[in-house]
Amino acid sequence: MVITDKDLGEIRLVKNVQARRIIVRRKDGCLQLTYPSGVTMSFIEKTIVEMKPRLLKLLEKAPKSQLFTPDIEFRTFSFVLNLIESKSTSNYYMKLKDAVLTVSCPIGIDYGDAQVQSTIKNFVEKALRYEAKRLFPEKVKYYAQTFGFSFSTVKINKSRTRWGSCSSKKSINLSYYCMLLPEHLVDFVILHELCHTIEMNHGERFWQLLNQITGDKAKGLTKELKAFKMNW
Repeated sequence: MVITDKDLGEIRLVKNVQARRIIVRRKDGCLQLTYPSGVTMSFIEKTIVEMKPRLLKLLEKAPKSQLFTPDIEFRTFSFVLNLIESKSTSNYYMKLKDAVLTVSCPIGIDYGDAQVQSTIKNFVEKALRYEAKRLFPEKVKYYAQTFGFSFSTVKINKSRTRWGSCSSKKSINLSYYCMLLPEHLVDFVILHELCHTIEMNHGERFWQLLNQITGDKAKGLTKELKAFKMNW
């Protein structure tokens, strides 16, 4: 469950039967509030109000997230964002066509408002997920055929902490946030995970294989990927 505060933004609520008290942490770019059984929503809301000064300081330490405004230059692997204002005073619309995601917002809205940002962000995430499911499996298939790898399935998730992973059953998992990477890094993430279908660890043989299929660029591309800043 997620609630939105005008100052704190999205707060993810997680019930934990083993918890003894309310705990709030910053996780995956937003606040996560863990609460024990028996706690009411009114008590949670009251606690958030009481903790707000501390929570604001906690958010200040986090990297600044992307602010979506009509003049933003927001480009992904397969589309650019175009924010426009419609004649409607209450409704939002989205359309993804010809590599442009158009999000139509109510006229006169405050783009600094947390709820407005959350709404636009949700539209963008829907497009990221849709495009990742459309494009990434074909990319995995292409590179597997090109370099002689085999895999079982390709799954798209919303991980913010890992670009990709590979299971022992050779299932390739890719975060749809890879859509925010430049294409050569998208390809590198896929190649990295395909190598794990043969070498499940990061030992010497893994790096030799990854170097072989990237033209001895494995270390450099890994460094570039780690340095990529995701303001989300």
